[in-house]
Amino acid sequence: MNDAYIADFARSAFTRAHPRKPEVDAWSGQRGDVLLGQVIDALLDRSGVPGTAVEDLSVGCALPVKDQWSFGGRYPQWLSGVGIQCPSRQIDQQCGSGLAALRSTAREIQTGAIETGLAGGYENMSRVPMGPSLFQEGVLTVPEPLQQKELDLTVAMNMGLTAERLARETRISREEMDAFAVRSHQRAARAEQDGWFAGERLALRNPAGALVAQDANIRPDTSAERLAELKPAFSEDGQVTAGNSSPLTSGAGAALLMSEAALSRFGLSPIARLVAIADCGVTPECMGAGAAVAAKRVLKAAGLSAGDIGAWEINEAFSAVPLYAIRSLDIDPERVNIFGGALALGHPLGATGVRLAGTLARTLQHRSERYGCAAACIGGGQGIAMIIERC
Repeated sequence: MNDAYIADFARSAFTRAHPRKPEVDAWSGQRGDVLLGQVIDALLDRSGVPGTAVEDLSVGCALPVKDQWSFGGRYPQWLSGVGIQCPSRQIDQQCGSGLAALRSTAREIQTGAIETGLAGGYENMSRVPMGPSLFQEGVLTVPEPLQQKELDLTVAMNMGLTAERLARETRISREEMDAFAVRSHQRAARAEQDGWFAGERLALRNPAGALVAQDANIRPDTSAERLAELKPAFSEDGQVTAGNSSPLTSGAGAALLMSEAALSRFGLSPIARLVAIADCGVTPECMGAGAAVAAKRVLKAAGLSAGDIGAWEINEAFSAVPLYAIRSLDIDPERVNIFGGALALGHPLGATGVRLAGTLARTLQHRSERYGCAAACIGGGQGIAMIIERC
């Protein structure tokens, strides 16, 4: 099997989405596929790789309905400089869609079918919001026979309630979750101040002509005292709040994947090698456990232990998710989400996996660590995890 490498990675700024107040979202006027096209063009331009050299495009999107349906990934391909010869696909594995897109294109390289490919993802949560509205409109439906299954659909279909279930069953306290959220914002704010995100974040213009260059969700002044004042968001007697949940977010990201031969042909140095990727199924009512279960599975596939991993990117869909993974795998917390995570940066569902892997690759370079693991829980009761090695 051939090796697949991450040659480069870039993303848009992540903005705060609000379906009822689109004016707060700098990307509300921009379709997600158009934004991904912008990211792809900027990525190819700075790498010096012509669009005609791209042989595969995988696009992640968690809610591929309305204007996020991309005709099997053709819209962002047509909207970018990627050549017409390039096949594409759109992948919906909910919050794991971006990592699944990376896996799809990487496997094409590993089997020798291609040498150069792109994996990207997007979500505009102002234009296509998650939650009950899509069900109320009839855009999304639930099969009637599922009502007869032994599933608690009230919980399974509400991500906030699944986080409540995980926190309750694993005895993660409100104080722990709030403290982890504060930590995420503090780390992201420090990274922003140090210019860390400039290495991955693009300054792009929205349809109004404004330059969108900053992540909009980081709150440097967040404190445990402020978060303690927030009411539960999903259950009257719950512990999950807007403060220890990731915010609705719009954004896009893409990674350039190559074989060793392609890297040599274009004179590029890779930032990471893909070692292994695995996903899993878990109880849908406790979907937040999926990140930890998938991480255990990918460690086994790679022949590694948690102690071998120098840096982790565990998606902060809710504070409970990385907290459970840290406890379950006995991970050193200082190695997790070193520059903050989705609680501060945001979680544009289809783009998140690409950001996790891309930021992780950059982190390994920055800290001279050998192995890193990116992991995410997935709505519906799944998890996905990837191990990469610094080049």
